Amino acid sequence: MLQQPRITARQFDAPDGLRAHIAKQVGSLERVYDGIHDAHVVLHQDAGAKRAELALRVYRQTLTSTADGSTHESAVDEAVRQMRRRVLRYKARLRKK
Repeated sequence: MLQQPRITARQFDAPDGLRAHIAKQVGSLERVYDGIHDAHVVLHQDAGAKRAELALRVYRQTLTSTADGSTHESAVDEAVRQMRRRVLRYKARLRKK
């Protein structure tokens, strides 16, 4: 069961709107796989480049994805898109066993 994701903003303070967007996007991953134990999102801001790193703890593993974007919202959206594919592959591997 996924609680509220932990959000870390490096070099800036994340506004509440961005935090709500992250919670909504990461929460949507629970519809794909309900065995997510924990989520951690790290946001970076370097000279115009925005980066989002997403880490999900699942059964015996940690899945990660990283994405860059022009805004933090677009970087989070891309990281969640990548993570959705990884979670689906992980779920398929579990079913094979």
